[in-house]
Amino acid sequence: MSNDDNLNSTHRQSKSNVEMLTMDEVVTRLRRYYGDQSVAALMRKLGIPTSTYGNWRKRGTVTYDHLVQGLIRCGISLDWFFAPDRHLDYPRPSQLYLSESENAAYQGEKQHTEVLTAAAEVRPFMAQYQVPETPENEALLVEVYLAARADHVNVDFALRKLAMVLGKAGKQKETPLN
Repeated sequence: MSNDDNLNSTHRQSKSNVEMLTMDEVVTRLRRYYGDQSVAALMRKLGIPTSTYGNWRKRGTVTYDHLVQGLIRCGISLDWFFAPDRHLDYPRPSQLYLSESENAAYQGEKQHTEVLTAAAEVRPFMAQYQVPETPENEALLVEVYLAARADHVNVDFALRKLAMVLGKAGKQKETPLN
């Protein structure tokens, strides 16, 4: 007798019934990030088509492929969005199963990219707080930026405070004391 009537569960096509976040939770987290905006405005920011959001509302479920793509496109941390109360491990190159040459290339490329990204992020703070554009000041802000990213400290807060201090210090050096 054939076993076809009782297919192995791995052969059945099925979708997961596990709902990670409800539609309301998605909207709440997006409003935490973008402020109190309409749902349509939030979806536009993520590049999620109106029809997709309409389907979510109709079905009462969220399809994560569009959501994740939108979050990544906007630079929103998936860790923060999906697990805000958990400290998730971000593997260091030494923890990855890479060959020695791959590991060296990965680590060097990753560090270079991180520093360039950090430098681009700190320059507006330097301009806003009139921090003298010296290599030392930029290096200090980049260092704080990278430390804040690793420790999950609010980056804007840390950079704003440090830039204010450096800006004041720069103005004091320019003003002669009597």
